[in-house]
Amino acid sequence: MDDHHLDIIRLAWARELGLGDSALRPAHTARVVGDDIHVLDLAGSGAIVGPQWFIERTEDISVDALLQPARLLEIAGDHGGRITGPVDLAFLGDYTDAPPDEQLLISHEVDDALAVAALCPPDDSTTADLENRTRWFTAVTDSTEVLGCAAYTEFQGFVADLTTLTAPAHRRHGIGCAVTLLAAEDALDSGLIPQLRTSRGSAIAATLPRKAKFDVLGAYARVHVHLPS
Repeated sequence: MDDHHLDIIRLAWARELGLGDSALRPAHTARVVGDDIHVLDLAGSGAIVGPQWFIERTEDISVDALLQPARLLEIAGDHGGRITGPVDLAFLGDYTDAPPDEQLLISHEVDDALAVAALCPPDDSTTADLENRTRWFTAVTDSTEVLGCAAYTEFQGFVADLTTLTAPAHRRHGIGCAVTLLAAEDALDSGLIPQLRTSRGSAIAATLPRKAKFDVLGAYARVHVHLPS
């Protein structure tokens, strides 16, 4: 991943979080007041965004510490916090040497993607968030059984925000890697940098970026705040 790609990725995330374009400069943590809580670690930079009470409570707490779910709940739980993540963020700067598996039957229909989600544990389905993507790559059998899905949506005009979900009965067979490469190649064809979100702390999820040749560059968590300050 070269510096040009990193600058683009930092810019996309800065705009996503409502920060200034240069806020995510290396070796710097931006702390900004906002409605919901966002904690981002990205390629040597960081951001902590949240209500004033959260910024005050976390003044001396590092991004790494805040990416621990128990710590986040301890700090934000009295405001009705509900955590999404944390997820690892991995990126692909160019086409890989391993071409996508052209032998797979692929559906681009959202209904097939949601059929994969229906077969998976709720936490996995929530993290994947397939319903809110715009491009789907679902591997199916000749009998239309769904196997796994990778999907993405454009993220701030520069990045393809990509997620992958494989039906439990078909995991460890390379399906997730294959559909991820198909989606990533489609994103690169569109001039976007593929960004893959995977569940942090999951040994199985951690193998996907490595097999698909993505570089893990950070992590992200969000807390939806339900109660006023």
